[in-house]
Amino acid sequence: MGSDSIFKVLLVAEGSGGHLIPALQVAGVLAKAGARTKVWYAERPQTARLAGALAHEAEGESVEVQPIPAASPHVLGRLWQCGQLWSRAQRCFETFAPDVVVGFGGWLSAPIVLAAKKRRIRCVVHEQNVVLGRANRWLSRWVDRLAVSFQETPRPRGAAPRVVTGMPVRNAIGASSRDREAQAFGFTAQRPTLLILGGSQGAQAINRLMAGALTLLSGQERRLWQFLHVTGHADEAAMRAAYGAAGVTAWVAPFLMEMASAYSLADLVIGRAGASTIAELARCGTPAVLIPYPHAGGHQLANARHVEAVGGGLLFEEAQATPKRLLGAVRRVMADRRLRTIMGEQMQGLDSSDATERLAEVIRDMAHASR
Repeated sequence: MGSDSIFKVLLVAEGSGGHLIPALQVAGVLAKAGARTKVWYAERPQTARLAGALAHEAEGESVEVQPIPAASPHVLGRLWQCGQLWSRAQRCFETFAPDVVVGFGGWLSAPIVLAAKKRRIRCVVHEQNVVLGRANRWLSRWVDRLAVSFQETPRPRGAAPRVVTGMPVRNAIGASSRDREAQAFGFTAQRPTLLILGGSQGAQAINRLMAGALTLLSGQERRLWQFLHVTGHADEAAMRAAYGAAGVTAWVAPFLMEMASAYSLADLVIGRAGASTIAELARCGTPAVLIPYPHAGGHQLANARHVEAVGGGLLFEEAQATPKRLLGAVRRVMADRRLRTIMGEQMQGLDSSDATERLAEVIRDMAHASR
């Protein structure tokens, strides 16, 4: 992107990593090119620590980041906040005057994007998942461009022109050294390592499955395997106790900002199937056992099915998952280095290494078209 691309962009995202990471990555690229970028995100208690850390990181790259306290999930609360967001957007359009507004999904973006269209401001929405979310599906007919992360994501009837950009991920992902990072976690680089993730909010179902699986480990598995487990806040103490009782080498924490370090150690990942997790696995070429979050419109199930279809991971739906079945799948993959290599190569085939730049180009084109 050239230095002549001086324009202003407002980006709106939910507070989870899957929405906020791509918004901040793109905002950073635009800011480095000289554009003025402002990011609004929903501030929610369960993701506040991750969102705050990501925001602080972006502010160091001259991105202006502002949290928006999230209202009650009840209908009346959301209707009230929609009105508040509409008013907030109008004030922003008077003072900041963005050339482009970009929504990254979630109901929070809807009143802001619609307020922008009323002002005839160019708008883009970006979909991170294989299947369009409800807000993006509804907004897709009102915006100027629909950007998607997967070629397989269909364009709804009557929607704006579609462009496949891929899913932006943090630059550090896939760039760490296994030997160096093993020391930081107190691990041995040569030992088989499992990384267990529940997404930015943790996942109690995955934690319970792992607690059960630990009791079924063989003596050799207890001696050889290492576990790096990001639990979320609710289950940290219980999982520490479970790993202690199993007598295995484990690093347990409710939250981890340095995900690049964790991925560099992982021979296999057990986790949810959020868009950000899938994109990071693809960047690192790491095979996975995916247990998708069963709600929120089934987006994670569609993501996991896509990964399984290309051979990059194994899918277990939460309702059918048991500690015994999970451990059986883990044993099969961990025992076969060639299988892990093939799965990793298939997972890496989903990576879009230039996704951030491609989405930034779409936004820049929209800004130029508005002048």
